[in-house]
Amino acid sequence: MKRTVSVFIAGILGATLTGVSPASAATSPIDCSSGEYTRIRESFVPTNVERPAVDGFAYRFGGPSPTTYEVCLDVPDGSTFTIEVRSWSNGSPDETFVDDRPGDKVFRYSLGANGFWQIYGTLTGPDSTFLYYTWHEKKIAA
Repeated sequence: MKRTVSVFIAGILGATLTGVSPASAATSPIDCSSGEYTRIRESFVPTNVERPAVDGFAYRFGGPSPTTYEVCLDVPDGSTFTIEVRSWSNGSPDETFVDDRPGDKVFRYSLGANGFWQIYGTLTGPDSTFLYYTWHEKKIAA
């Protein structure tokens, strides 16, 4: 592997989570160790199966201010980890951000004040039952 993933609560629930364009292009190697990430999670998922909570949280809740997160994702060479950030509005899930670029990647997503969301992922790659990945994350705006 090279070391190189606004819901607004008003009254009951309202929503909008906005994805921000990828923070890096796949034209150069990505180095997750140089991004001063404050949270690192090493984990694994079965291949070709959509899994919730790939960031380690069943659900995440935002604070009183809008927040942006940056994620650097380190996956096995030849793999693609499709990431979906989903928010909930009135009980219905909404797909709010998708990054399906192959290989290691850096992306950002933003959340409005007092929101909640969940991150799903599907990792595809070389023939294997389980593939390992490393999730590097930092909050870049509050």
